Amino acid sequence: MGAVFVFRDEQGVQEPAETSIQAHYYPLKERARALTGRVSPPAFDHMLRNYGLALSLVAAALMASLALQPLFPHPFLFLFFAGVVASAWFGGMLPGLFAVFASTIAVDYFFVPPLYSLAIKPTEVSYFAAFVISSLVAGWVSASKKRSEEALKEARSELQVLVAERTAALQQSTSELQENERHIQLLTEVIPRQAPDAALERATEVGNAATLEQVLDEVVNFTTSVLKCDSCFVYVLESDELVMRASKNPHPEAVNRLKLKMGQGITGWVAEHGRTVVVSQNASQDPRFQLFNDLPEDRFEAFLSVPLLSRGRLVGVINLQHRDAHRYTDRQIRLISAVGLLVGAEIELAHLESENSQLSARLETRKIVERAKGIMQRDLKISENEAYLTLQRESRQRRKSMREVAEAILLNDEIRSRGIPKAGSPDLPVPEK
Repeated sequence: MGAVFVFRDEQGVQEPAETSIQAHYYPLKERARALTGRVSPPAFDHMLRNYGLALSLVAAALMASLALQPLFPHPFLFLFFAGVVASAWFGGMLPGLFAVFASTIAVDYFFVPPLYSLAIKPTEVSYFAAFVISSLVAGWVSASKKRSEEALKEARSELQVLVAERTAALQQSTSELQENERHIQLLTEVIPRQAPDAALERATEVGNAATLEQVLDEVVNFTTSVLKCDSCFVYVLESDELVMRASKNPHPEAVNRLKLKMGQGITGWVAEHGRTVVVSQNASQDPRFQLFNDLPEDRFEAFLSVPLLSRGRLVGVINLQHRDAHRYTDRQIRLISAVGLLVGAEIELAHLESENSQLSARLETRKIVERAKGIMQRDLKISENEAYLTLQRESRQRRKSMREVAEAILLNDEIRSRGIPKAGSPDLPVPEK
């Protein structure tokens, strides 16, 4: 069974399905219909005017030639050449050929013997053929010259348009370069003003390096000073997840708790593709948007999300939001992107320092717990496992960390080793039998 095709007519009405053979010839019918309706009314009117002009010029040449013929011994046909040339010039090749045909009929009937007849004497054939050939050549030359001039005019117009476009592009590039220079100048002015303050704050904090939270707070403050906004979130990439680590508005229930997977929401999309996303209005209608019911910023209209990069690697994402619709200019987008590149390395460094600090703290805690276990094994004559379970149980009962319990045991042992009365010192935990 042949395949069945469904076609639609020009009004969009579905036509009955036909067999494959009928469908094979159906495009011919459509093509014929398209050919008949291809010439629009204005084009048809223009065509009629061109042929009408050709006919009028030939008629004028005929009337003038009949009036001047008594003055010449031979047929006066030069005005017909002028009519053919003018027809081809103003109307094109086809009207020029039409003028040649009309001129040929007029000359044969009124000027070539026998007169007032379409017949031609054998002696006049060469003369008549020369007229026809000359008319064709004149029409072709005129039409070709017209086409050449039109092509030259069109090329000149295209060149002018191209020059205008290139000039506009050059002006735009120049303006963008000037904008970039102003951005760099702005960054060089803003960063030195804020850098000493940040350095002073860090120096006053017990001489230690700034923590990740402090660096992220500085990033939020710096970004919001560059571009005023209603909300600013900073997400840090940790183990293939984006964790919200800082916010302009206080969100204790979400900061350090809200986690996104790569590709999840607009933020995850930016992290996955490493590209900036700009939504000027109706951000919640974006197909990449994901709703978090705990955040009022989900109802904000405008959204700008920029990746934070360090040496080409993603370290996080920074989101800026506006409560109402806001058109982010190219300057603002480039400026925030530049900020993302600048602070990416510092965030990565602070993140590594934070991880190193955590590792050092865990290692120190493990050393203290091991020393406390040794003291308990020595004084209470218990095994290492029993000492560890005792520390764990005391930590739960007293609601203190194992490190605090272990430090109390170390302090108690140090006091006893110095021979100082241990009044008020914490009791040594005794394992249950």
